[in-house]
Amino acid sequence: MISNQTTSVTRRLAIGACLGLTLAWPSFAQVAPLKIGALLSMSGPAAVFGIPERDAITVALEDLNSQGGVNGRPVQVIFYDDRTDAAEAGRGVNQLVSRDQVVAIIGAGTGGNVLAAGPIAMRLKVPLLAPVGTIAATDKKNAFLPWVFRVAPSDAVNIRTILTDAAKDGNKRIGVFYQEDAYGKTGVDVAEQLAQSLGIQVVGSAPAPYTATDLTAQAIKLREANAQAIFMQVSVASLGAGFVKAARQVGLNVPIYGSSGLAQKSFVDGVGAGAEGLRVLSIGNLVYDPSPGEKKLSDLLRAAGKVPQGWGELVGTNGLVAAIAAAKSIKGEITGQSMRDAMENLCGLEAYARGKGCWTKDDHDGWREDALVFTEIANGRLRTRK
Repeated sequence: MISNQTTSVTRRLAIGACLGLTLAWPSFAQVAPLKIGALLSMSGPAAVFGIPERDAITVALEDLNSQGGVNGRPVQVIFYDDRTDAAEAGRGVNQLVSRDQVVAIIGAGTGGNVLAAGPIAMRLKVPLLAPVGTIAATDKKNAFLPWVFRVAPSDAVNIRTILTDAAKDGNKRIGVFYQEDAYGKTGVDVAEQLAQSLGIQVVGSAPAPYTATDLTAQAIKLREANAQAIFMQVSVASLGAGFVKAARQVGLNVPIYGSSGLAQKSFVDGVGAGAEGLRVLSIGNLVYDPSPGEKKLSDLLRAAGKVPQGWGELVGTNGLVAAIAAAKSIKGEITGQSMRDAMENLCGLEAYARGKGCWTKDDHDGWREDALVFTEIANGRLRTRK
Protein backbone atom coordinates (compact mmCIF):
# COMPACT_ATOMS: atom_id res chain seq x y z
CA MET A 1 0.00 0.00 0.00
CA ILE A 2 1.01 3.64 -0.45
CA SER A 3 2.59 5.06 2.70
CA ASN A 4 0.39 7.07 5.06
CA GLN A 5 2.82 9.97 4.78
CA THR A 6 2.58 10.08 0.98
CA THR A 7 -1.20 9.78 1.10
CA SER A 8 -1.42 12.63 3.60
CA VAL A 9 0.81 14.96 1.59
CA THR A 10 -0.86 14.35 -1.74
CA ARG A 11 -4.33 14.58 -0.24
CA ARG A 12 -3.46 17.94 1.33
CA LEU A 13 -2.31 19.17 -2.08
CA ALA A 14 -5.63 18.23 -3.64
CA ILE A 15 -7.82 19.51 -0.82
CA GLY A 16 -5.76 22.68 -0.42
CA ALA A 17 -6.32 23.67 -4.02
CA CYS A 18 -10.03 23.08 -3.63
CA LEU A 19 -10.36 24.97 -0.31
CA GLY A 20 -8.36 27.93 -1.59
CA LEU A 21 -10.84 28.32 -4.41
CA THR A 22 -13.76 28.01 -2.02
CA LEU A 23 -12.81 31.41 -0.66
CA ALA A 24 -12.48 32.96 -4.11
CA TRP A 25 -15.75 31.47 -5.35
CA PRO A 26 -18.35 31.62 -2.54
CA SER A 27 -20.78 29.43 -4.49
CA PHE A 28 -18.22 26.62 -4.36
CA ALA A 29 -18.87 26.24 -0.65
CA GLN A 30 -22.37 24.90 -1.36
CA VAL A 31 -21.28 22.47 -4.10
CA ALA A 32 -19.68 19.05 -3.68
CA PRO A 33 -16.39 18.87 -5.61
CA LEU A 34 -16.00 16.81 -8.75
CA LYS A 35 -13.36 14.24 -7.90
CA ILE A 36 -10.70 13.13 -10.38
CA GLY A 37 -7.97 10.64 -9.53
CA ALA A 38 -4.31 10.89 -10.49
CA LEU A 39 -2.54 7.52 -10.45
CA LEU A 40 1.09 8.48 -11.01
CA SER A 41 4.58 7.09 -10.39
CA MET A 42 5.64 9.51 -7.68
CA SER A 43 8.28 7.10 -6.37
CA GLY A 44 10.34 4.37 -7.98
CA PRO A 45 12.27 4.70 -11.26
CA ALA A 46 9.48 6.51 -13.12
CA ALA A 47 9.20 9.24 -10.48
CA VAL A 48 11.38 11.38 -12.74
CA PHE A 49 8.25 12.21 -14.69
CA GLY A 50 5.60 11.23 -12.11
CA ILE A 51 6.59 14.03 -9.75
CA PRO A 52 6.52 16.70 -12.50
CA GLU A 53 3.13 15.35 -13.59
CA ARG A 54 1.84 15.75 -10.04
CA ASP A 55 3.27 19.27 -9.67
CA ALA A 56 1.84 20.48 -12.96
CA ILE A 57 -1.60 18.99 -12.31
CA THR A 58 -1.62 20.73 -8.92
CA VAL A 59 -0.84 24.21 -10.26
CA ALA A 60 -3.06 23.81 -13.33
CA LEU A 61 -5.92 22.69 -11.09
CA GLU A 62 -5.74 25.94 -9.15
CA ASP A 63 -5.72 27.91 -12.40
CA LEU A 64 -8.67 26.00 -13.88
CA ASN A 65 -10.67 26.18 -10.66
CA SER A 66 -10.09 29.94 -10.57
CA GLN A 67 -11.97 30.07 -13.88
CA GLY A 68 -15.02 28.39 -12.38
CA GLY A 69 -14.12 24.71 -12.33
CA VAL A 70 -16.76 22.60 -14.07
CA ASN A 71 -19.78 24.80 -14.62
CA GLY A 72 -19.34 26.43 -11.22
CA ARG A 73 -18.41 23.21 -9.45
CA PRO A 74 -14.92 22.90 -7.94
CA VAL A 75 -12.64 20.11 -9.10
CA GLN A 76 -10.61 18.08 -6.61
CA VAL A 77 -7.74 15.85 -7.71
CA ILE A 78 -6.81 12.96 -5.43
CA PHE A 79 -3.31 11.59 -5.97
CA TYR A 80 -2.17 7.99 -5.55
CA ASP A 81 1.44 6.84 -5.93
CA ASP A 82 1.69 3.64 -7.99
CA ARG A 83 5.41 3.44 -7.08
CA THR A 84 6.26 2.34 -10.66
CA ASP A 85 4.71 -1.00 -9.74
CA ALA A 86 1.96 -2.77 -11.71
CA ALA A 87 0.31 -4.40 -8.70
CA GLU A 88 0.24 -1.05 -6.89
CA ALA A 89 -1.40 0.54 -9.93
CA GLY A 90 -4.23 -1.99 -9.67
CA ARG A 91 -4.68 -1.25 -5.99
CA GLY A 92 -4.68 2.45 -6.76
CA VAL A 93 -7.60 2.19 -9.17
CA ASN A 94 -9.58 0.25 -6.60
CA GLN A 95 -8.94 2.79 -3.87
CA LEU A 96 -9.55 5.88 -5.99
CA VAL A 97 -12.87 4.58 -7.27
CA SER A 98 -14.24 2.58 -4.33
CA ARG A 99 -13.12 4.83 -1.48
CA ASP A 100 -12.53 8.25 -3.03
CA GLN A 101 -15.33 8.01 -5.63
CA VAL A 102 -13.47 9.61 -8.53
CA VAL A 103 -15.17 9.71 -11.94
CA ALA A 104 -11.97 9.56 -14.02
CA ILE A 105 -8.31 8.79 -13.41
CA ILE A 106 -5.27 10.46 -14.95
CA GLY A 107 -2.81 7.56 -15.22
CA ALA A 108 -1.39 5.09 -14.66
CA GLY A 109 2.17 6.35 -14.57
CA THR A 110 3.75 3.92 -17.06
CA GLY A 111 2.56 1.83 -19.98
CA GLY A 112 2.94 -1.40 -18.05
CA ASN A 113 0.91 0.02 -15.19
CA VAL A 114 -1.84 1.13 -17.59
CA LEU A 115 -2.07 -2.46 -18.83
CA ALA A 116 -2.37 -3.67 -15.23
CA ALA A 117 -4.91 -1.00 -14.27
CA GLY A 118 -7.06 -1.27 -17.40
CA PRO A 119 -9.06 -4.39 -16.48
CA ILE A 120 -9.87 -2.95 -13.04
CA ALA A 121 -10.92 0.38 -14.53
CA MET A 122 -13.23 -1.50 -16.90
CA ARG A 123 -14.77 -3.48 -14.03
CA LEU A 124 -15.33 -0.35 -11.96
CA LYS A 125 -16.48 1.67 -15.00
CA VAL A 126 -14.09 4.60 -14.74
CA PRO A 127 -11.98 5.93 -17.64
CA LEU A 128 -8.18 6.07 -17.52
CA LEU A 129 -6.56 9.09 -19.17
CA ALA A 130 -3.18 7.56 -19.87
CA PRO A 131 -0.15 9.90 -20.11
CA VAL A 132 1.97 7.25 -21.86
CA GLY A 133 3.23 6.49 -25.35
CA THR A 134 3.15 2.69 -24.96
CA ILE A 135 1.36 1.38 -28.03
CA ALA A 136 -0.21 -1.57 -26.24
CA ALA A 137 -2.17 0.77 -23.94
CA THR A 138 -4.73 1.36 -26.70
CA ASP A 139 -4.41 -1.92 -28.59
CA LYS A 140 -7.80 -2.82 -30.05
CA LYS A 141 -7.29 -6.37 -28.75
CA ASN A 142 -7.61 -5.14 -25.17
CA ALA A 143 -11.04 -5.87 -23.71
CA PHE A 144 -10.61 -2.76 -21.56
CA LEU A 145 -9.84 -0.46 -24.53
CA PRO A 146 -13.17 1.44 -24.26
CA TRP A 147 -12.00 2.70 -20.86
CA VAL A 148 -8.47 3.89 -21.81
CA PHE A 149 -7.82 7.23 -23.53
CA ARG A 150 -4.26 8.23 -24.40
CA VAL A 151 -3.31 11.84 -23.58
CA ALA A 152 0.17 11.72 -25.17
CA PRO A 153 1.32 10.91 -28.71
CA SER A 154 1.50 7.18 -29.35
CA ASP A 155 4.89 5.55 -29.82
CA ALA A 156 3.67 4.38 -33.22
CA VAL A 157 3.82 8.06 -34.23
CA ASN A 158 6.98 8.81 -32.24
CA ILE A 159 9.03 5.91 -33.57
CA ARG A 160 8.10 6.47 -37.20
CA THR A 161 9.09 10.14 -36.84
CA ILE A 162 12.48 9.24 -35.33
CA LEU A 163 13.33 6.48 -37.81
CA THR A 164 12.28 8.62 -40.78
CA ASP A 165 14.67 11.33 -39.62
CA ALA A 166 17.51 8.81 -39.18
CA ALA A 167 16.93 7.33 -42.64
CA LYS A 168 16.83 10.80 -44.20
CA ASP A 169 20.38 11.37 -42.97
CA GLY A 170 21.55 8.14 -44.59
CA ASN A 171 21.67 6.04 -41.44
CA LYS A 172 20.36 2.68 -42.66
CA ARG A 173 21.66 0.40 -39.89
CA ILE A 174 19.86 1.14 -36.63
CA GLY A 175 20.59 -0.20 -33.16
CA VAL A 176 17.95 -0.02 -30.43
CA PHE A 177 18.56 0.38 -26.71
CA TYR A 178 15.39 -0.12 -24.68
CA GLN A 179 14.08 -0.43 -21.14
CA GLU A 180 12.68 -3.77 -19.99
CA ASP A 181 8.95 -3.10 -19.91
CA ALA A 182 5.98 -2.89 -22.26
CA TYR A 183 7.06 0.56 -23.46
CA GLY A 184 10.56 -0.61 -24.35
CA LYS A 185 9.75 -3.99 -25.90
CA THR A 186 6.87 -2.67 -27.98
CA GLY A 187 9.17 0.05 -29.28
CA VAL A 188 11.61 -2.55 -30.59
CA ASP A 189 8.81 -4.49 -32.23
CA VAL A 190 7.47 -1.38 -33.96
CA ALA A 191 10.93 -0.34 -35.14
CA GLU A 192 11.42 -3.76 -36.71
CA GLN A 193 8.00 -3.62 -38.36
CA LEU A 194 8.65 -0.16 -39.83
CA ALA A 195 12.22 -0.83 -40.93
CA GLN A 196 11.60 -2.26 -44.38
CA SER A 197 9.12 0.40 -45.42
CA LEU A 198 11.64 3.09 -44.43
CA GLY A 199 14.57 1.42 -46.16
CA ILE A 200 16.46 0.69 -42.94
CA GLN A 201 17.53 -2.36 -40.94
CA VAL A 202 17.45 -2.92 -37.19
CA VAL A 203 20.83 -4.60 -36.76
CA GLY A 204 20.67 -5.20 -33.03
CA SER A 205 18.81 -4.44 -29.82
CA ALA A 206 19.94 -4.30 -26.21
CA PRO A 207 17.64 -4.14 -23.15
CA ALA A 208 18.25 -3.03 -19.57
CA PRO A 209 16.12 -2.83 -16.40
CA TYR A 210 15.11 0.58 -15.04
CA THR A 211 17.73 0.48 -12.31
CA ALA A 212 20.75 -0.57 -14.41
CA THR A 213 23.86 1.54 -13.84
CA ASP A 214 26.57 -0.25 -15.85
CA LEU A 215 25.47 -0.24 -19.49
CA THR A 216 28.85 -1.03 -21.05
CA ALA A 217 27.74 -4.44 -22.33
CA GLN A 218 24.72 -2.97 -24.12
CA ALA A 219 26.81 -0.25 -25.74
CA ILE A 220 29.46 -2.76 -26.90
CA LYS A 221 26.77 -5.03 -28.36
CA LEU A 222 25.38 -2.24 -30.53
CA ARG A 223 28.88 -1.07 -31.49
CA GLU A 224 29.76 -4.59 -32.64
CA ALA A 225 26.55 -4.71 -34.69
CA ASN A 226 27.99 -1.81 -36.73
CA ALA A 227 24.96 0.38 -36.05
CA GLN A 228 25.08 3.71 -37.92
CA ALA A 229 22.63 5.32 -35.50
CA ILE A 230 21.09 4.41 -32.14
CA PHE A 231 17.46 4.80 -31.14
CA MET A 232 16.76 4.76 -27.39
CA GLN A 233 13.26 3.59 -26.47
CA VAL A 234 13.69 4.78 -22.92
CA SER A 235 11.63 7.02 -20.66
CA VAL A 236 13.71 6.80 -17.46
CA ALA A 237 16.15 9.72 -17.62
CA SER A 238 18.94 8.08 -15.60
CA LEU A 239 18.85 5.00 -17.82
CA GLY A 240 19.05 7.03 -21.03
CA ALA A 241 21.85 9.21 -19.67
CA GLY A 242 23.76 6.14 -18.50
CA PHE A 243 23.60 4.54 -21.93
CA VAL A 244 24.79 7.68 -23.73
CA LYS A 245 27.81 7.90 -21.42
CA ALA A 246 28.60 4.19 -21.91
CA ALA A 247 28.27 4.53 -25.70
CA ARG A 248 30.80 7.34 -25.83
CA GLN A 249 33.17 5.51 -23.50
CA VAL A 250 33.29 2.43 -25.76
CA GLY A 251 33.69 4.45 -28.94
CA LEU A 252 30.12 4.19 -30.21
CA ASN A 253 30.30 7.64 -31.78
CA VAL A 254 27.20 7.59 -33.97
CA PRO A 255 24.02 9.73 -33.94
CA ILE A 256 21.81 8.89 -30.97
CA TYR A 257 18.08 9.56 -30.89
CA GLY A 258 16.04 9.69 -27.70
CA SER A 259 12.32 8.93 -27.50
CA SER A 260 9.90 11.57 -26.26
CA GLY A 261 10.08 10.28 -22.67
CA LEU A 262 13.61 11.70 -22.46
CA ALA A 263 12.54 15.27 -23.22
CA GLN A 264 13.22 16.20 -19.61
CA LYS A 265 15.59 18.57 -17.86
CA SER A 266 16.81 15.69 -15.69
CA PHE A 267 18.00 13.82 -18.78
CA VAL A 268 19.81 16.83 -20.22
CA ASP A 269 21.47 17.51 -16.86
CA GLY A 270 22.34 13.85 -16.37
CA VAL A 271 23.82 13.10 -19.78
CA GLY A 272 26.59 15.70 -19.35
CA ALA A 273 29.52 16.17 -21.70
CA GLY A 274 29.61 14.24 -24.95
CA ALA A 275 25.92 14.68 -25.66
CA GLU A 276 26.18 17.59 -28.09
CA GLY A 277 23.93 16.98 -31.09
CA LEU A 278 21.99 14.15 -29.43
CA ARG A 279 18.47 14.30 -30.82
CA VAL A 280 15.38 13.95 -28.68
CA LEU A 281 11.84 13.84 -30.02
CA SER A 282 9.74 15.94 -27.69
CA ILE A 283 6.13 16.77 -26.99
CA GLY A 284 6.81 20.49 -27.11
CA ASN A 285 9.80 22.11 -25.44
CA LEU A 286 8.51 23.34 -22.09
CA VAL A 287 11.84 24.05 -20.42
CA TYR A 288 14.02 25.59 -23.11
CA ASP A 289 11.84 26.92 -25.94
CA PRO A 290 8.19 27.04 -24.81
CA SER A 291 5.19 27.76 -26.99
CA PRO A 292 2.67 30.29 -25.57
CA GLY A 293 0.68 27.52 -23.87
CA GLU A 294 3.82 25.90 -22.50
CA LYS A 295 5.05 29.25 -21.21
CA LYS A 296 1.80 29.73 -19.30
CA LEU A 297 2.28 26.37 -17.60
CA SER A 298 5.94 27.14 -16.96
CA ASP A 299 4.98 30.44 -15.33
CA LEU A 300 2.41 28.71 -13.11
CA LEU A 301 5.03 26.20 -11.99
CA ARG A 302 7.65 28.84 -11.26
CA ALA A 303 5.13 30.93 -9.32
CA ALA A 304 4.56 27.85 -7.13
CA GLY A 305 8.31 27.43 -6.59
CA LYS A 306 8.66 24.48 -8.99
CA VAL A 307 11.36 24.10 -11.64
CA PRO A 308 9.82 22.97 -14.97
CA GLN A 309 11.16 19.60 -16.15
CA GLY A 310 9.53 18.96 -19.54
CA TRP A 311 7.53 16.06 -20.86
CA GLY A 312 5.81 14.97 -17.66
CA GLU A 313 4.12 18.29 -16.94
CA LEU A 314 2.67 18.47 -20.46
CA VAL A 315 1.14 14.99 -20.63
CA GLY A 316 -0.10 15.22 -17.04
CA THR A 317 -1.97 18.46 -17.69
CA ASN A 318 -3.27 17.06 -20.99
CA GLY A 319 -5.10 14.54 -18.83
CA LEU A 320 -6.46 17.15 -16.43
CA VAL A 321 -7.66 19.49 -19.19
CA ALA A 322 -9.29 16.57 -21.03
CA ALA A 323 -11.10 15.39 -17.89
CA ILE A 324 -12.44 18.86 -17.15
CA ALA A 325 -13.53 19.44 -20.77
CA ALA A 326 -15.34 16.09 -20.83
CA ALA A 327 -17.11 16.87 -17.54
CA LYS A 328 -18.20 20.30 -18.81
CA SER A 329 -19.86 18.68 -21.82
CA ILE A 330 -22.05 16.34 -19.77
CA LYS A 331 -25.72 17.24 -19.34
CA GLY A 332 -26.87 15.54 -16.18
CA GLU A 333 -25.06 13.42 -13.63
CA ILE A 334 -21.30 13.10 -14.02
CA THR A 335 -20.31 9.46 -13.56
CA GLY A 336 -17.50 7.25 -14.78
CA GLN A 337 -19.76 6.01 -17.57
CA SER A 338 -20.81 9.48 -18.67
CA MET A 339 -17.18 10.65 -18.56
CA ARG A 340 -16.16 7.73 -20.77
CA ASP A 341 -18.92 8.53 -23.27
CA ALA A 342 -18.00 12.23 -23.29
CA MET A 343 -14.34 11.46 -23.98
CA GLU A 344 -15.30 9.69 -27.20
CA ASN A 345 -16.85 12.92 -28.46
CA LEU A 346 -14.08 15.30 -27.38
CA CYS A 347 -12.13 16.83 -30.27
CA GLY A 348 -10.18 19.99 -30.96
CA LEU A 349 -9.09 20.17 -27.32
CA GLU A 350 -6.45 22.79 -26.52
CA ALA A 351 -4.30 22.22 -23.45
CA TYR A 352 -0.94 23.68 -22.41
CA ALA A 353 0.88 21.32 -24.81
CA ARG A 354 1.12 21.86 -28.54
CA GLY A 355 -1.38 20.25 -30.88
CA LYS A 356 -5.00 19.46 -30.16
CA GLY A 357 -6.51 16.40 -28.53
CA CYS A 358 -9.15 14.42 -30.38
CA TRP A 359 -10.80 11.10 -29.51
CA THR A 360 -13.55 9.10 -31.21
CA LYS A 361 -15.27 5.79 -30.61
CA ASP A 362 -12.79 4.11 -32.94
CA ASP A 363 -9.65 6.05 -31.99
CA HIS A 364 -8.53 6.54 -28.38
CA ASP A 365 -5.14 8.09 -29.26
CA GLY A 366 -5.58 11.77 -28.45
CA TRP A 367 -2.44 13.67 -29.49
CA ARG A 368 -0.52 13.25 -32.75
CA GLU A 369 2.34 14.66 -34.83
CA ASP A 370 1.29 18.27 -34.33
CA ALA A 371 2.29 18.00 -30.66
CA LEU A 372 5.84 16.88 -31.47
CA VAL A 373 9.07 18.74 -32.14
CA PHE A 374 12.61 17.53 -32.76
CA THR A 375 15.20 18.91 -30.37
CA GLU A 376 18.98 18.66 -30.17
CA ILE A 377 21.18 19.03 -27.14
CA ALA A 378 23.36 22.12 -27.55
CA ASN A 379 25.29 23.77 -24.72
CA GLY A 380 23.32 21.88 -22.09
CA ARG A 381 19.93 22.81 -23.53
CA LEU A 382 17.32 21.15 -25.74
CA ARG A 383 17.25 23.38 -28.82
CA THR A 384 14.19 23.05 -31.05
CA ARG A 385 15.13 22.08 -34.59
CA LYS A 386 13.43 24.30 -37.15
